[in-house]
Amino acid sequence: MEPVDVEMAVERRRLWLADHLDAAARRLHVTRRDERVVNTYDMRSAGGVVYDSDSTAWLRIVVEDADYQPASRWEGNVEANAIQGVPKPTVLRWIDWHATNENGQDRRLRAEIMTLAPGQSITPDDGLLTHDPELSDRWWADLNAALRSLATHTPAPGDVVDILGYTAHLTRELLGREFDPTPIDIVWSTAHADLHWVNLTGPELCILDWESWRAAPAGYDAATLYCNSLLHRPTADRIWQTFADLLDSPSGHVSLLAAALRCLTLADEGGVYEMLDARLRALCADALDSLMIT
Repeated sequence: MEPVDVEMAVERRRLWLADHLDAAARRLHVTRRDERVVNTYDMRSAGGVVYDSDSTAWLRIVVEDADYQPASRWEGNVEANAIQGVPKPTVLRWIDWHATNENGQDRRLRAEIMTLAPGQSITPDDGLLTHDPELSDRWWADLNAALRSLATHTPAPGDVVDILGYTAHLTRELLGREFDPTPIDIVWSTAHADLHWVNLTGPELCILDWESWRAAPAGYDAATLYCNSLLHRPTADRIWQTFADLLDSPSGHVSLLAAALRCLTLADEGGVYEMLDARLRALCADALDSLMIT
């Protein structure tokens, strides 16, 4: 597809989502506060601030896409309402419907009204940190408490996305090495599983986007955030110091390997993550060496 065709396709999708965001507002009896629409990078979702009776809230719509499952669960945001001890939006109500998309295909959509998160995303455009986020000690303490509280919540059973198999495959394909998790004593806990800087707000902590939460090796969220912070060494060091007990463990080394490989796939696609390529490969090598994998 020529670049101009890509741009036209993205614009058609943007307009289609905007129309359905308006339709969702009517269905859920809320009023759009302004015309600003926030789209995800993949144009699968759109959202904006709305008036819901006497308060403000966030209206989000998402299009069902089999390519994102099971990593992104249709009920993930709603099911996350059961999680306690973590600062996060609460889904207040939701509806599903079907519509023909911009290409004439039938698609299921969901609209969710949720409580409005305080503050702003720390990096609004992409999950990679390149500057000092200027976060308080209180923010770091709140993040530490939130991730440790989340880890104790009962997740869906099993390795639903086969994170170990996926990690083994990428280790072979991207590094030319083998990863066999069988002899490793892996501790499993509940993870947000997409913890980058777009999904964190400041100056008050709130964790956004709960479509993907699931069981993962302990430390996976800290490992993901660490990988997305490697271009700002002081922040990466702060993450390591805060979660050293998780990261410097067999499960933590598996999490670092898995998170680094996931980011490395983004680096191979170009864009800002290309800047991380060498750091990610070094991190993968260190993790494999720590696990005594040759």
